[in-house]
Amino acid sequence: MNDERDLAVKVEIQNLQQAISINHEQVEDLVRFVLAQENHGGRIGICFVDDARIAQLHGEFMDDPTATDVITFPLEETVSGRLDGEIVISTDTALRHASEHHCEPLREVHLYVVHGLLHLMGHDDLDRAGEEQMNCLQEAHLGAWSEFRGLP
Repeated sequence: MNDERDLAVKVEIQNLQQAISINHEQVEDLVRFVLAQENHGGRIGICFVDDARIAQLHGEFMDDPTATDVITFPLEETVSGRLDGEIVISTDTALRHASEHHCEPLREVHLYVVHGLLHLMGHDDLDRAGEEQMNCLQEAHLGAWSEFRGLP
């Protein structure tokens, strides 16, 4: 059984983009909320970048030099509910997709944060069933967090 130390969360945020104003405290609260809901702790690094930087990383690590929304890098195996990983998010992509989905850009960014966390917890969206499961989990976490925070 996990004790309180195992579920401690450390969040490090780096903002290397200018497309969207990022509220670091709000992002950290979201990470802590989702990890608490999933009974996880650990260290999560989040880096917000532009499309050029995420395309570079995507090419270097996944052999696909196109821009994408989010890339995750598990740094160590998950042990007893403790995560150690990095999430890289393109805010340029978030802006485009928010416009396409008729939602606020920050909601899209928050969706990418949750999506990255789920990947670090071992979920994948490589097939239709996994994609549907991740979509359900993402929406459930975002809905619960919005309700908890009193957000629209």
